[in-house]
Amino acid sequence: MKVEERTKHVQYWVRAKLDRAKSLDNAHFSKLKNRDSVSAVLSNLIETSAKGFRGVVITSLVGLSIDKHFNPLIDFYACNPRSIFEQAIWYVLTAYNIPCGKSDPLNVAKNISKLDLDWAKDRRPEKAAIAAVEFLTLCMNEENKEQRMLLEDYFYFRLIQYAEKIADFEIISLETDTTSRQWLATRLVKFSLEAPESGATPQLLAACLLQQIFQSSNVAVCGGDESVFGTNTTSKKPADIWLEVEGVPSVLFEITLKKIDHKRLEDCIESHKVLGISGLPLTFICRIPEDIGTLNDVTENTLYYKNRQIEFIDYSEFVRSSFSLLNDDGASEVYEKMRGFVENVSTSLKAKNAWNLAFND
Repeated sequence: MKVEERTKHVQYWVRAKLDRAKSLDNAHFSKLKNRDSVSAVLSNLIETSAKGFRGVVITSLVGLSIDKHFNPLIDFYACNPRSIFEQAIWYVLTAYNIPCGKSDPLNVAKNISKLDLDWAKDRRPEKAAIAAVEFLTLCMNEENKEQRMLLEDYFYFRLIQYAEKIADFEIISLETDTTSRQWLATRLVKFSLEAPESGATPQLLAACLLQQIFQSSNVAVCGGDESVFGTNTTSKKPADIWLEVEGVPSVLFEITLKKIDHKRLEDCIESHKVLGISGLPLTFICRIPEDIGTLNDVTENTLYYKNRQIEFIDYSEFVRSSFSLLNDDGASEVYEKMRGFVENVSTSLKAKNAWNLAFND
């Protein structure tokens, strides 16, 4: 099958599966074997902020529609997962408002052949990865065609239910005209610490603040809208966020709410060598002291490591200080951008709940 033909087939197939799922109800699955246990597996697989495992399963099911001899448990990459997901599946899921990322299966199974428990135990959350293996194992081992169809239908049915649940979730919206900038800063810090969304939340907030601060200057803030899943080396990004003057990078920022180890520093330094930007100022915006506790010889929030000066600033302090530099309109714009991010269908229910809790008072 040629690439163009395969893409059309995949888009048609996924649309047909989702349309069918919309027409079904719970009664349709009364004859599904071990329905309660299958339901529990799908809850762990689907009702999670980690979209990659759903992506692995739907890519595998689509791969089976292309090649009946395909076995994702043995050779997942045999179905060309990047191509069929990024060029076909993603577009259909997005059109149906189903939470997904552009490269979901690759985020959790890049260069992986076997989808087994050895693979699952190294993933996070582990229960979602195990659920993906368990569900695909059920599908591959089911010899009864009717039961196999019920399993696939149930997956798409639960996927539609989850998407509808997210779409119906109401996000708190505030009038910020008379709101203290520091009150907004405190609430946004609380929200982002509770729901980092694999780093997307703090990265977006930091980018929005820097964009407001430099909006009237010749400094461009770059990287804030990039995927947080792309590594700097492979994506050619100088950093999570960087400043440019006349198209030339000038300052680098790494944004994280996880512990920073020496491996993270070495990856960063090596990436900068490859890109030829080792001489640029580098600052990690993180939690202090939590995220730098394992790094030795940090003095005055500065570390000299392998001939590189690396500085650290506390994430909460950065957000509050940045808000103090904004006028009320700028603070409101940051709030609206963050609220728009939370409303997005691909933002998890955990994040939506965290937003409402942060702004409920």
